[in-house]
Amino acid sequence: MSTKRSTYSIVGKSRPKLDAPLKSTGRSLFTDDIVLPGMLHGKIVRSPIAHGRIVNIDTSRAERLQGVKAVITHRDTGGVMVGPDQMLLCDDTVNYIGDEVAAVAAVDEETAAEAAELIQVEYEPLPAILTLQEASAPDAPILHTYCEDNFADERTMVYGDPDKAFAESEYVRSDEFISNPTHNCFAELHVALADYSLPGKLSMWTPSQTAILFQKNLAQNLGLSESNVRMCCLNTGGAFSGRTDVKPHHYIAALLSRKAARPVKIMCSVDEEFIVCRAGGNNIYRFKTGFMKDGTLKVIEADMLHDCGAYVETQFIVLLLTGIMLQLLYKVEAMRYQGKLVYTNNIPYYFHHGGGMTPEQFALGQHLDLVARDLGIDPVDLQLKNAVEKGYTTLSGTHYASCGLKECIKKAARKAGWKKKYGKLPPYRGIGIGCGVMSSGGKGMFVHDTSAAFIKIAEDGKASLFTGLPDMGQGSHTTMAIIAAEALGITTEDITVVSGDTDIDPFDVGSFSQRGTFTTGNAVKAACLDAKKQLAKTAALKLGVKPSALVFKQRSVYPKGAPEQAMAFEDIVFDTLHSKEGRFVMGRGFYNSPSDKASLAYSFGTQIAEVEVDPETGFVKLLRMTVAHDVGRAINPLAVEGQLDGQAFSGAGQILFEECLMDSGQILNPSRLDYKLPRPFELFEIEHIIVETNDPFGPFGAKEVAEGPLVTTAQTIANAVSNAIGYPIKEIPVTPERILEALKQKQKQH
Repeated sequence: MSTKRSTYSIVGKSRPKLDAPLKSTGRSLFTDDIVLPGMLHGKIVRSPIAHGRIVNIDTSRAERLQGVKAVITHRDTGGVMVGPDQMLLCDDTVNYIGDEVAAVAAVDEETAAEAAELIQVEYEPLPAILTLQEASAPDAPILHTYCEDNFADERTMVYGDPDKAFAESEYVRSDEFISNPTHNCFAELHVALADYSLPGKLSMWTPSQTAILFQKNLAQNLGLSESNVRMCCLNTGGAFSGRTDVKPHHYIAALLSRKAARPVKIMCSVDEEFIVCRAGGNNIYRFKTGFMKDGTLKVIEADMLHDCGAYVETQFIVLLLTGIMLQLLYKVEAMRYQGKLVYTNNIPYYFHHGGGMTPEQFALGQHLDLVARDLGIDPVDLQLKNAVEKGYTTLSGTHYASCGLKECIKKAARKAGWKKKYGKLPPYRGIGIGCGVMSSGGKGMFVHDTSAAFIKIAEDGKASLFTGLPDMGQGSHTTMAIIAAEALGITTEDITVVSGDTDIDPFDVGSFSQRGTFTTGNAVKAACLDAKKQLAKTAALKLGVKPSALVFKQRSVYPKGAPEQAMAFEDIVFDTLHSKEGRFVMGRGFYNSPSDKASLAYSFGTQIAEVEVDPETGFVKLLRMTVAHDVGRAINPLAVEGQLDGQAFSGAGQILFEECLMDSGQILNPSRLDYKLPRPFELFEIEHIIVETNDPFGPFGAKEVAEGPLVTTAQTIANAVSNAIGYPIKEIPVTPERILEALKQKQKQH
């Protein structure tokens, strides 16, 4: 299924990131590096209780403190709402530990912190609802009085006839799984620098995955036109699905700046970071599937509860994504899904890396592994039997123009030595397999999924590529430069990527939903082809051929089959500018998927993990991972391998280590010392397998390689651990304590 290596000059060849020298020498600018004249520092006063009434707020002592320039409470917000049910600053009720109550701006951080402590807030505690079970019970107290129950949102999806499919099934199994709260753990803490000192014009610097959506939300809620909100997103120290929404501190920085008439920066502390992030919450996944005895999957049913915390914003996306995912990976006759977002007095949640699909795929992958065990079928064979393939149309109508899933399964199994190891490893050594799928883009959440690009070519042949796509460290800007260089026939060294300022950059929905390479890449290619067409007109006249007969390659332009007649690329640019027309070459392009489906392209992957479990301590040693992924075409193989490494490492963290320990709504481990992450010495061996299927819709055949590998890792490692101890673990993270408890349960059964 893989295509042969193409004759591309730039695409398909490994290249380091363009910004590597700047980042490695510490010269890359991040938001906290920006200092504006007269800049103040802001601090936020937060609720210390999970639920209660505000009896009184006294800001007088803070206002009298020397160096304080602005103090705001709910009376100063003008009714600004963060979401449909969250006031920017609480007026009469707080609903979680960390809820924003007041804020100050002062000449330095120390003064601001002292002023925040001087604000006195009197609370009347109220009973808190802290678990999914308590909140979803029929007689549960209602958290928000304007609601009829504690369900913030519900979604049902039904395809085919599930009841008929279950009745026809020869084997039916049900399981329940739990995932616990997590945190995205960015390298760069949350920070916002707002300059609202000029009437009607707001400028903001902040790390973000989407400058455009930030711009739109800030403008709407602050009563400004979008063009009067300037978003500057410089280098971003990680996002992992966690920087897609405007959060309270962004609005608070803006309002403090407006009141003080000076720029205000709010840098969250490490403790605050765990409150404001809005990462993954507690979830319950219930699966029921129907199979034939030969392993043919007929029907999937899922019932899911998601803790959305105290407030709902865009968490409905979690329900949408987890529902759609269920029928994308396997051929199935019918599917039924019900998902609910549940209000609690926990911090507002959204999702960790993987959009809620990582824990869902952990649960489904574990469930299918148990099915394979019960039916006496090798898990690899069960995956191969039910895997989708090129030309398949899902129950929801998604058609796969490319699909390398079966190739990934076969190559990963062969590379990992599956047949020699499965069922033959010594005690407490285990091997597991997992499969995943991910869209390249997310049309359907918005009316459009548009990316635009603009390129200008100077008369020396050097080009500036303007894009609104943020780069959070994943190398998107390097990928865009490679696509541009290939389209124009020049090199990546000839291209400077300009990004990070909505006053300059063209429109781009953002870097999420795995849309960068596919959607923005298509826009960049279109812009470069536009510029190339202008240059071809000049070259055709010079060389006496039709424009369609020209080849642009290796900084040269020549007629097909006649490289000896080549003209230098920069000479063509120079002649175009210095012609009678005097054309300065500028190309523009945009891309919006013509389909009404979420995406035209999906990536597929398979991973196999081998682990060793210490039965005395419950400690898991991840020995090696074999990671195969269908990327369509590898624009930059080095970057693809980096993504496979990074996603597998992130997935390993989520499955084995990461958990926010909660007690009465309080996070007990809000620091990098206590929140466990895999450490460098726990890195494991990874074997990469890049599968290329050359998607017809992707730029040069490319698809995503962002969260596709990630959603495969957790289930893979969990299956390996369960295989090692001979007992399933249905709650993540799979900590030593949970492994020891599983071993105890296994002994009781025997």
